[in-house]
Formats: sequence, C-alpha cells, structure tokens
Amino acid sequence: MSQRKSLDSLFTLVHTLKRNLHDQIEELHLGITPMHVRVIKIINHKPHCTAVDIANYLNRDKAQVTRLLSSLLTQELIIKEPNPEDKRSQCLRITESGKEIMKKISVIDKTMFEKMSMDLSEAEIAEFKRVAEKMASNLNS
Repeated sequence: MSQRKSLDSLFTLVHTLKRNLHDQIEELHLGITPMHVRVIKIINHKPHCTAVDIANYLNRDKAQVTRLLSSLLTQELIIKEPNPEDKRSQCLRITESGKEIMKKISVIDKTMFEKMSMDLSEAEIAEFKRVAEKMASNLNS
C-alpha cells in the first residue's frame, strides 16, 4: 500500500472514531466534551493523579489542563485532595457523579469497540494493536 493511502486510511479511521465518540457523548447530554472524558478516564485509572500527570499524558500545556479541570470541578465530577506524596500538589479524584458518567462512557467504549472490530479475528485485532502502538512509539521518539 502506498504511503499516502496508508496515511489516508489512518486519518479516516481516527476521524471516524472521534466523530462517532463525540456523537455518542453528545447524545448523553452530559455537558462535557470528549477531552473532558479523556481527563476523567486518566483520573479514574491513575492513582494519586495530579494536573501535571494529565498535562504530561495529554501533551497539553498546564493552562489548557487547568481550564479542563476547572470545569470538571465546577460540575462536581472531580475533587481535589491533598497529595500524600507531595504536599505542594493536589491529587484529583472522581466523585460519585463522575463515576456515574464513567459507567455511561464505558458502555459507549464497549459498543464502539464491538462495532469497530466486527468481522475481525482476535489475531487481526492483536496485530492492529501491535502495529498502532509501534507507530505511536515511532512518532513519540
């Protein structure tokens, strides 16, 4: 496959996935964006998660992350707590309302994966994962 067609296929996949996820999130009328969802997921999966952790993971500047966190704090989807490992920073934790949103998002994620991987074998999915991770690693190095 040509270089251009490979990139076009990848762009199409990424755009289609993002569009579908955005539409699914919008249908829930949660009042949050897909980027907010990404932040909530990071906080949910990382113990003692800080704003700096999120900025590093998303490769975003601290001001952008601060704005995202501010709206999540205002909506009471997350809270700040003292960081037991570093008194100069605060850890972020998902509230019960945030956990309810995570349950809904998990259903969307599962449905999207099932739809995306329809008619693919386990071996094809494993190979795609391996190649995608390698490509991401190449871009990040």
